[in-house]
Amino acid sequence: MFGASKPSQTEELPSPSELIGMGWLYALHARSSIARGRVWQAEYVISGMRDQVLALACLRHRLPVFEGRGMDRLPAEILDSILPALVESLDRPELQRAIEAAGEALLAEAQQIGPSLTGHIGATVRALSSRAR
Repeated sequence: MFGASKPSQTEELPSPSELIGMGWLYALHARSSIARGRVWQAEYVISGMRDQVLALACLRHRLPVFEGRGMDRLPAEILDSILPALVESLDRPELQRAIEAAGEALLAEAQQIGPSLTGHIGATVRALSSRAR
């Protein structure tokens, strides 16, 4: 009607290693944000870390990955396992608790995709989470 249409572009799915790498990067920024007392930034990056875990789960279950479109269709046990990574307040102990939960969830989901992926980042993610104290 208004000219030739363009062929639809399919979005290329991120690789599991990209999502895990972003989760690791968010863990790094969460740790430094907590250490610097930047509580809003810490909440933001902990949420980003949690989003990477959910995206990994969506990828593994062949659900839409982008913009959270598949998250509500994930199995209940996966959604229940990530609940502890929700930040409930901006107090330092709560942020610390949430980053630890998000780190464990990231490692658990990475383990589901490929144990070798977890081996490379496991100790580092746990160290980042515990150093934020």
